[in-house]
Formats: sequence, structure tokens, C-alpha cells
Amino acid sequence: MLLRIISKISINTHFDTLLEGLRIETINLNEDINQRKCIQVKNCIDSYLSKRPNLNLQNIEDKTTVAYTTLRRIHNLKGNPQPETVIRIFNALGEDELLYKYMNEFHQDIAKVMNMNFSHNQEYQFVEEKSRSYFTSEDYFLILNLASTNSGTTVEEVSHHLGAIGVERLNHLVSEGLIIADKSGRFIGANHNFKLSFAETKKRIKMSMKHYRIDEAGSIHNWMSFQTESINTDGLKALKKLNQKHFNERKDQIYNNPMYNGDIKHYTGSISSTFLPYAEKGELQ
Repeated sequence: MLLRIISKISINTHFDTLLEGLRIETINLNEDINQRKCIQVKNCIDSYLSKRPNLNLQNIEDKTTVAYTTLRRIHNLKGNPQPETVIRIFNALGEDELLYKYMNEFHQDIAKVMNMNFSHNQEYQFVEEKSRSYFTSEDYFLILNLASTNSGTTVEEVSHHLGAIGVERLNHLVSEGLIIADKSGRFIGANHNFKLSFAETKKRIKMSMKHYRIDEAGSIHNWMSFQTESINTDGLKALKKLNQKHFNERKDQIYNNPMYNGDIKHYTGSISSTFLPYAEKGELQ
């Protein structure tokens, strides 16, 4: 009987030791995951601040509406960033691509929802990090857009608009692999189906407005419309669908139709937003 009791105690002690080991291992695994989460968010914040040396975490709090104490914990690689917090940080800092990668790694259910929302441009690839500055630079904006058309551009066209410095920049873009020179002497964008983050796209839209020629308003060359209204949630969803799907599909029916191919360099854009911050109650934005 004594031997049986001792054996039972020994087994229970061994079992408890195993459970404690598993518990510690689970804790360590969770801590490792949380630290990886913090590192990705910290890198996003540091990248934003490195380009704006006069700003600090206090400014990030103002921009993201995430409490300074929470930002500080994440920046010190402590805590477990919640999805809502991460979304607010990445979105406010214009890093929608990094946000999707983050969610795809740590919260795949949210990533699936995001993937559904952005399914209209899945065929487009994000521009590589090393090349993005060219697409939001005033110095290269016009050249890249001229080249990223079916007819491409020429040295003569770039020189006419930008002079000798423009030709130098054109050659630099060729050396970077962003533009390709074909046998006929025309220069074509290396990738027509590219996309950038929302923050970078916003910069490009602002730059494109500098090329809007008000003196030609009313002609076939340009068109501009602006309207505001107060609507409900269903109206917001309907407008998003209109801009995101129907407008793009009909625009592409013209851009991709060989009957309309030509040498006139044209651009079109569509934006829609609320004037004040908006979030649906009870829903993750």
C-alpha cells in the first residue's frame, strides 16, 4: 500500500512538472509573438518619424488617437497590441500594405476581410520599398506618368517639358529599372499595374492637380467636379462601390480599348471621403 501511494505521488508530481513546463513554454511563445507584433508596429512608427525629425511619439498620439502610454509600451516592445490599435496606427501613418502583412501574420480572419475589401485591384503589385520615393517625387512624377502609358514617352517629349535635367532624370529611371527603352526609341514604364499605399497615392493625387489646366476647363481635355452632402451608412457603402468598382471598370473599358489608343497623355482620378473622422459603431474599421 505504501509503495502504491508513493508511486501515485511520484506520477502526480511528474505530471504537474510537465504541465508547468508546458505553461511556461506557452507563456514564452506568447511573449515572443507579442514582441514580434510590437517590433512591426515600432518599425512603422520609426519609419514615419525618421522622415519627420521634428516629430515624436506625442505627435503620433495626435495623429492616430492612440494613447501615448500605449504607444510608449509598444515602442519599448512591451504589451500585446490589439488589432484596433494596430489598425489605427498603420492607417493613420499611411501604411496599408504593411497593415495587411501584419494582419495576415497575426490575425488572418481580419486579413481575409481586408482582402475582400481590396479585391478590386488584386492584379496590381505594390511598388518595391526602394523605388517608392520616385513615385511621390516632384522631380520624377511627370516622367514616370508619361512612361506609364500605352504609348510611353520619348526623349523629345521629356526634354520639351522639363529640359536637359528631365532627360537626365529619365536616364536615371532607366538605370533604376523603373523605365525600359524599347527598340524604337520610346521609353515605357517597367510595370503599368502598380499600386502604392494610401498615403503615397494621396501625394500623387495632390501632385496631379498641379497639372490640371484651368485655362482648358470645359474642353474635351479635362473635367472636374466637386460635391458634398450628408448621407447615411448605406449611402457611404454605395458611393464606395461606385468609385471602387463601377467607375474603375468603365474607365478601363476606355483605357484598354484599342479603338481609343493614342498619343495624348491623360490621367483620371477619383476620391471620396468624409470631412470628419468616421467609424461605424461596433464595427472594426
